[in-house]
Amino acid sequence: MSDSDDNASSTRPALLFPIQIDQEKSNLTISTYDNVFRFDGIPGPQAAEIIRHINSGSTVEQISNAVQADRTIVDAFIRSLIDQGLATEAEPEVYTGAQFTATLRSFYDQWNDQLFSHSLWQSLSLGTASRSIVDGWLIETYHFIRGANARLPYAIAHTADPRVRNIFAHHYREEYDHYGFFAEALVRRQISPEHVEQLGPLVGTRAVINWTRRCARTDSLAYAACSGLLESTGTDSARARAFYRTVATNFDADQTNFIDPLMKHIDLDEGFEHGNVMADIFNPIPQLSAQRANMIVQMTYQFVETLMQWFSDIEIHYFRFPHQSKRTVRIYRSNPAD
Repeated sequence: MSDSDDNASSTRPALLFPIQIDQEKSNLTISTYDNVFRFDGIPGPQAAEIIRHINSGSTVEQISNAVQADRTIVDAFIRSLIDQGLATEAEPEVYTGAQFTATLRSFYDQWNDQLFSHSLWQSLSLGTASRSIVDGWLIETYHFIRGANARLPYAIAHTADPRVRNIFAHHYREEYDHYGFFAEALVRRQISPEHVEQLGPLVGTRAVINWTRRCARTDSLAYAACSGLLESTGTDSARARAFYRTVATNFDADQTNFIDPLMKHIDLDEGFEHGNVMADIFNPIPQLSAQRANMIVQMTYQFVETLMQWFSDIEIHYFRFPHQSKRTVRIYRSNPAD
């Protein structure tokens, strides 16, 4: 075996972003958010097993031995993944903080496209949402923004690095009362914030908040990455303002101006430069192991999945059970058989 073959055997290929795998006996289909790739010429179960070992950080030689396949077959399949932009030939052992910041920002762009393609956001943009859905979106966003008081102090308490802890604490001082903007928006739509508090948030809203708390327990940097995703939606303030103006046009025929407080919230976040918090945390980090970086990306993508479930929960619940001021408890089933 040549020196180049030895080097190729010792490289550690790595997947570039979360994928979904559909394996059949004769082939394998890999789906990303916006593309579908079909691989023929290799049995589906064998290809799926190779991918599993790629995820474990194995070398090409280790993968070949583990799946008991000829190395030329493994090489060819991995090369196909690389050619399609699904994998990289050799992941570095460590990343600098600045490198990982750039990686996260690239993921954020993809994930935000995925998040805002959800039918909830599409219906708000196109003006097809019912009044009850608009109310539900506003109510649950109020609960989520107020949830900063459940997640940020928790993250502070679980952060050992004083530099990162101080950034979280500074962020919390600026963020803790922002739910007031959404409370004012509720009042303008004749929805009592006190009544909303009495009913409490949807299960999906609690799940989003609790996922960030789990990230904080696991690794403060995983929390920082999830928080960065949330703040990344506000970095394009012009786009956010355009969206709110569209919502006002579509759903404020009574001219309550319920969007005005939300516009003020954008102004405040823009002034605080919250979109830079993630970079402020990661950029000074000298080294981040590939294993830790992959864990952070994985947990952040699971956060994306949790957000998607939350959007569906809002749509489904408020379609079935519009907000009613006389209701004293939240209803999830119209009868025991549902």
